[in-house]
Amino acid sequence: MTGAPELFALGDNCLDVYVEQGRLAVGGSALNVAAQWRAMGRPARYLGAVGTDAAAGIVRRAAAAAGLPPEGIETLAGATGVTLIRLRDRERDFLHEDLGVGPLWNPARVEETTAGAAWCHVTGTSPEAAIPQRLVAAGRRVSVDLLGRPNGDQGSLAGVEIAVTSCDGETAEAAETAAALVEAGARIGVVMRGADGSLALQAGRLFTAAADPIVPVDTCGAGDSFIAAFVAAHLDGAGVPAALAAATRSATRTCLHLGGFQQRDRPVPSWLAEQYAPHFDRPAPQ
Repeated sequence: MTGAPELFALGDNCLDVYVEQGRLAVGGSALNVAAQWRAMGRPARYLGAVGTDAAAGIVRRAAAAAGLPPEGIETLAGATGVTLIRLRDRERDFLHEDLGVGPLWNPARVEETTAGAAWCHVTGTSPEAAIPQRLVAAGRRVSVDLLGRPNGDQGSLAGVEIAVTSCDGETAEAAETAAALVEAGARIGVVMRGADGSLALQAGRLFTAAADPIVPVDTCGAGDSFIAAFVAAHLDGAGVPAALAAATRSATRTCLHLGGFQQRDRPVPSWLAEQYAPHFDRPAPQ
């Protein structure tokens, strides 16, 4: 493993706060992907930003515990991202999302920092930063998670090797969504469908995979685990069907614990509960 080319996940991080349970975990799509790669034994790095608040320290400590080098996390003036979650019928319900300093992050030397990378995965970054396009232009192999941007807007997908999004519709609609990713420039368009499985389009061939029949503890971060495993299998030379199967297994494992990667969840600190008190006091939806 020593000296092996690194996998980079670039983009968002946050505190995932489970309101009814009074617990929190560290997450964010990009950080989840990087942590999953490290759990697989891959030489991974996370690049992103935290704020100047107490939440930043929680994110940094969790990233370090996951084995991610600390120098990839920048500090920007402002707040660290926070997502408030209610678990209802074992499905997540987002009550509030504060992106914090995440959209402000625009690394000036991302091409230099990722030199020699085996892979770069981008999500939760500002379209104005054009990070995927800059990495493609620098010759990196790139995947993009469109769920990290409002309306799925991540700019051009030209040169992107894998583009991922989700679809709640029927199979035909999901297939059209995958086709749109490919038409936008991605070589492989992947669509996650939750309990309905997933599908991927490559070179005109559509591949599908069923989800594992489980009773989830928490679905938060399952998609990030799916992406991490799909990319890892793809890097190892697996075909799309095998990559989908590996991704499904990884997502299933994540659904069986709280948070987007294996970590020790912790009580919500009083300062955080006070900061978002209206959401903690809100009655559960019927």
